[in-house]
Amino acid sequence: MTLDEANAELCRHRDLALTAYARRLLASGADIDGEEFRADLAKYAGELEVWRSKAMDGLRQFVQAMTERPSATLH
Repeated sequence: MTLDEANAELCRHRDLALTAYARRLLASGADIDGEEFRADLAKYAGELEVWRSKAMDGLRQFVQAMTERPSATLH
């Protein structure tokens, strides 16, 4: 798997999590046109993006370490 493929997979999981969260909000009675719904969704989207970004940084560091030292391991 390449870094681009890993990023695409992380984006897919991020999007699925955001969709599930939106469905939970709507199921609990949130107004899809309401400011609170949009604010909650935007906040969670930001948290998910931080997660994806950190995961990609970790993968890049691992790939770099493996390139520099093929015997390196992930701790």
